[in-house]
Amino acid sequence: MKPNRLWSFLKDPPIVFLVAIWVAAVLFVCGSIVLVVLNYRDWPSYIVYICAAALLVYTVYTLISSIPRVRKKLLEKAKRYALTNNLISSYGFRTVAFSVAALVMNVGFALFNGVQGIVSFSLWYGIIACYYIFLGALRGGILIGSYRAKKRSGGNVEVFAVYKRKLYRLCGIALFVLELALAAAVTLMILYERPTEYSEIMAITSAAYTFYKVIFAVVNVVKVRKLQDPMLQCFRNINLTDAAVSLLSLQVMLVAVFSDDRQQLLNTLNAITGFVVCALTIVIGIIMIVRGSAMLKGKGTEALHERTEE
Repeated sequence: MKPNRLWSFLKDPPIVFLVAIWVAAVLFVCGSIVLVVLNYRDWPSYIVYICAAALLVYTVYTLISSIPRVRKKLLEKAKRYALTNNLISSYGFRTVAFSVAALVMNVGFALFNGVQGIVSFSLWYGIIACYYIFLGALRGGILIGSYRAKKRSGGNVEVFAVYKRKLYRLCGIALFVLELALAAAVTLMILYERPTEYSEIMAITSAAYTFYKVIFAVVNVVKVRKLQDPMLQCFRNINLTDAAVSLLSLQVMLVAVFSDDRQQLLNTLNAITGFVVCALTIVIGIIMIVRGSAMLKGKGTEALHERTEE
């Protein structure tokens, strides 16, 4: 086989050849591990090592090069169905769908902490369960309010815009109610040590997920501001508040797991971070109330009055 044809074949191989290469790579890598464990150092072992390295490199190349093709095929299949097509093409629909998923998770967290509080007679878990109940109620209220606003607007874009601004301001007010539950939770975090021990692996895993959650929330808050949609901003601001609380809860876990002088350092760090989280929630609520009131004084208010008179 000529070099050019060989390169073309290796660059875009058939699926049967790929499967054979992947199986061979797994076998040679496993064989290399066995030789290292047995401390076998004769010349055949070097052939196995070289083959394992070459096959592993080529396997990684084929996997990376196949990502665009796999992605294209998945997108083509996803666009055949209304739900998955909307998830891909509509940022607004995707935001609402993820908010529904977050609502389900809030209910799950509330039930988990509530059961833990009842079983262990722990006020700590009880107040955390109350916080997630309030958070879930806020998310659910915005989702229901959005649905009703769209239904009441009757397809009138300007009327729907006014309803969304009202919900945006209402969400800011609700954040102050959520702040009461959050302040109580932070107070308990400062006064009491969390009644559950965690392993280092669980703490590190939780840290990775929490930082992803925080980064994802911040990026989406910035992205949704460009869209100028009050309803989407409601969901993203709630996610940002939730991510900040998760960061505080993670801090409690990390200090409890990795700190020797737990109580003193725990109280100091929780007091500082708790104050920042509470202040962030208050600031977000104030901004939403002020902006919502300012937007309601705009042009769309007349459309709502006209719709009400009809």
